[in-house]
Amino acid sequence: MKRPLVILTVFYCLGIILAGWIRINFWIITAMASAVFTAATLWGRKNGVFLALVLFLALLIGCLNLRNSWVLSKCHIRKFVAYQDNSLYWMDGFIASQPEFKNNHLWFILRARQIQAEKLRYKCCGEVLVKMDFEQELNYGDNLTLMGNLGRPPGFGPSQGYRDFLARQGIYLIMPIQDYRQIIRQDKFSGVGLIRGCLWLCSYLEQVISRYLPALPASILSAMVLGQKRGIPWLVNNSMVKSGTVHILVVSGFNVGIVAFMVNLLLKILRFPRKARIILIAICLLIYCAITGATNPVIRATVMGLVFLAAHLLKREPDIYNSLVSAALFILVPNPRQLFDIGFQLSFISVLAIVYFYPKLKALARLEACRIKILKFIIEGCLVSFSAWMGTLVIIALNFRIISLVTVLANILIVPLATLITLCGFTLVLSGLIYPGLANLFSFPTAALITLLLNINAVLIKLPLAYIYF
Repeated sequence: MKRPLVILTVFYCLGIILAGWIRINFWIITAMASAVFTAATLWGRKNGVFLALVLFLALLIGCLNLRNSWVLSKCHIRKFVAYQDNSLYWMDGFIASQPEFKNNHLWFILRARQIQAEKLRYKCCGEVLVKMDFEQELNYGDNLTLMGNLGRPPGFGPSQGYRDFLARQGIYLIMPIQDYRQIIRQDKFSGVGLIRGCLWLCSYLEQVISRYLPALPASILSAMVLGQKRGIPWLVNNSMVKSGTVHILVVSGFNVGIVAFMVNLLLKILRFPRKARIILIAICLLIYCAITGATNPVIRATVMGLVFLAAHLLKREPDIYNSLVSAALFILVPNPRQLFDIGFQLSFISVLAIVYFYPKLKALARLEACRIKILKFIIEGCLVSFSAWMGTLVIIALNFRIISLVTVLANILIVPLATLITLCGFTLVLSGLIYPGLANLFSFPTAALITLLLNINAVLIKLPLAYIYF
């Protein structure tokens, strides 16, 4: 069987989809998986029946993993809160995410440890989304005692998608805070010190970018380099959606590749040995993944990068398909519900479409016969954009009710600009950290390129039939 990991991952994902559509009893799936595992163990490995049993087992494991992810522990905080309950609760815990101010509210996730209702106190676990109506200086790891109502996110109409999104993150409750008197801060610190350090570094790098760029270019560069999208105006984000270029506002494989390239170049200049370079590049990729929020595109790119680095370390030929499914399993094994997340689907399917369609389209276009390098470069850009567009067309149409017909042209013009902006952005940040006087040299071209990108995008979406809503 060629690429067995790819085939097993496909059946594992099919099992997750099957369990999402059909509610099968957990113990029935467990019994079936045990029986199939026993039969596969006793069967000869070279027999075709053994292969069928292994694939069926992978499907059952996918079903079992999704069903298991729905089971909450006995002390989970959701079990202490009744539906449409107006009681007041006291909740102790620590902030498990970097607080973010958007839409006139401060949002953060509180990891609960104790809950008190009607003078009864219980130990608990689980996470709660906190929505504050005012700004306050809070950071990851701060210990808080909150008083207020606990409710479930709305589960009807347009809010159903948001409720499902929170459930995939393991969040089932929201606590609104209207008054500062509902908060009691504790002196001690909880959480992981490394995460706190990465979040602090991300915040500091945002300040560096804001120091050298105007507000709008700074918000876009922060999204492209650090994955921080909260400062991007809605109109800018919506125009990028219409042109099919919103992906440039997300940290992805290209950014991870730049980090690896720059670290490798620096270590080569310093004459580090090959193995030491590979290990240090891997460490830097993990730190960059943590700084940018460890979103699905970053995790995918980081895991793929680590697989490629491991292959080079072991002097093996890396395989793009095995790297891609390794990244998918890294996300889906601990949280199989991510398979139903639109961001996860777009991240992986776009890469898979490029890997699968691009070589075939390139051979069909007979690019090897083209002797004009600029023309060849433009055609290759068209084929890459067209491949990604074909792969993601159905998902985008079904979820966002939009088909962008200008996507291929927009990506040909905007992606090279985004590449230059990202390179300038990394250089700006590094020079701002090492030698601030040098950063001013990169601030003007970076701001000019971002302005040019926005203007080109604005022109493209005004073309006839640039996009179609349905």
